[in-house]
Amino acid sequence: MQHNTVYHKWVPQWLKIPLLILALFPHLMLLSLLHSNSAFTASFMDADSDDIQYLMILMYGTFVVTLLVIQRFMAYFSVKYYTLLMSSVSILTLYALSVTNDYHLILVIRVLEGIFGVLEGAIFLPLIIAELKTKHAKEIAYLFMYTIILIGGTITTSFLKSSIEDYDFQHMILMMVYFHVFVLIIAIAIFNKNRFFAKKPLYQLDITSWFLLWGCLQAGGYALIYGKRLMWFESNTIIICLFICMISGGLFMLKQRNSARPFFHFEVFNSKNVIVGVILFFIFYILRASINNVYNIMATVWKWPWDYIVEIQYWNVAGTFLGVIISALCITKGASSRLVFFAGFLILAVDCAWFTYTFYPDTTVQTICPPLFLQGVGQGLLFTPLVFFLIAGMPEKYVSNATAVGTSTRFWTTAIGYALMQNLMLFLTLKHSDTLSSQFADTNPIFYSQWNQIFGANIAKLPVNESLSMTVGAFKAKINSQAILLSNMEIFTGLFWLALITAFIVLLYHPVKIAIRNIM
Repeated sequence: MQHNTVYHKWVPQWLKIPLLILALFPHLMLLSLLHSNSAFTASFMDADSDDIQYLMILMYGTFVVTLLVIQRFMAYFSVKYYTLLMSSVSILTLYALSVTNDYHLILVIRVLEGIFGVLEGAIFLPLIIAELKTKHAKEIAYLFMYTIILIGGTITTSFLKSSIEDYDFQHMILMMVYFHVFVLIIAIAIFNKNRFFAKKPLYQLDITSWFLLWGCLQAGGYALIYGKRLMWFESNTIIICLFICMISGGLFMLKQRNSARPFFHFEVFNSKNVIVGVILFFIFYILRASINNVYNIMATVWKWPWDYIVEIQYWNVAGTFLGVIISALCITKGASSRLVFFAGFLILAVDCAWFTYTFYPDTTVQTICPPLFLQGVGQGLLFTPLVFFLIAGMPEKYVSNATAVGTSTRFWTTAIGYALMQNLMLFLTLKHSDTLSSQFADTNPIFYSQWNQIFGANIAKLPVNESLSMTVGAFKAKINSQAILLSNMEIFTGLFWLALITAFIVLLYHPVKIAIRNIM
């Protein structure tokens, strides 16, 4: 592999990495394209938050299975023709997305984006690693990529903000097309026809296994996202989806076990790092899912405009950058993974406890921004070290499989985290709404005072019946808002204990294990 030969001779060394990073960025924006502003996307497509979440899961699941065959595609083409082909297909799919608002057609487009979006961007990461003249090249490249993944939603929305505010959904998508056209220009300008990897044939791809795994992820993801809406096991659709998930998953494992050239090696699960890494990733993503609750409260309870919420999210972005810098120092200096994980989960525990004190009706930006910043520090500190811990000590031929396990874990925990938060919010909000409603009676002086105040303001402008209706509506809105705040207090209290217990198990497990072994 002679990576320097893939560039034209005129391309200066100092220009290669900046251009490769610019070419990688549109690929990383794709995952958050429809998820970066859910309210706007939902109103355009006449869809609710479940539909928007499933659009993300649909692409993410396709993304996961494509990772398993990506090396074969990158090895089949030269860098130039590979980039031109994948970018062209991404442009066509994005253009198709810009001219339709049919939800079922958008589902098909998102599958194509999951395939060609990841294929388009994946080639640039090994090129960046090859150009970094340092022994920590791989760590630096992955730190950059995972940072963009963590903050991608906010960055994408900021880039497309003017399109969203001043134009329409089609214009927003076309802005993304322009970014990918820029990738085409870079490919034509800097790459020659030489190869980066030794050529491998495409005809040996196990397409059947690909579709079996894809069906498993999509059926399971659908069940998790729409379970609450369809009343879980009371719905035949959910039961069928779970059945398809288990059958296709089982057939995938059986076929890979008996394949002469499997693209997934189950030997990766012999590594303790993989097992522990999967568990820690699962907990991490459950904790990370809670940040969406905070943004939902900003929109539904505090009634802040979506563009203002995006600006506030930059506190979280700033914290993430700080966390990533700390994690980079820890990785390059060889710091103990145990101590890094302890510090990260402890920060998230403190953050969850802090959030419980911010959920009141008239909160301020000064109150909510510090815990947002701290949450960013925690996730930035944990994400990349978790990835490297998961693949640590893995034989080279299994590293891509271990990475796919980590990505699959993120897929499942994203879906599970969403389902968990939705169902917890439904249960707790109904519970608190009933409790608060039972306290409203004529004998309650607070209720009596507020009722007279609101009813008096309405009766001055409206007839009696309309005044009563408006007053009841105002009280229902107050009850719902208060129930949402109380529910999140309970959720974040539970997450505090989850993060705190995880932190101390990580810290004490190894010393306690040694002590017990010595005693025995």
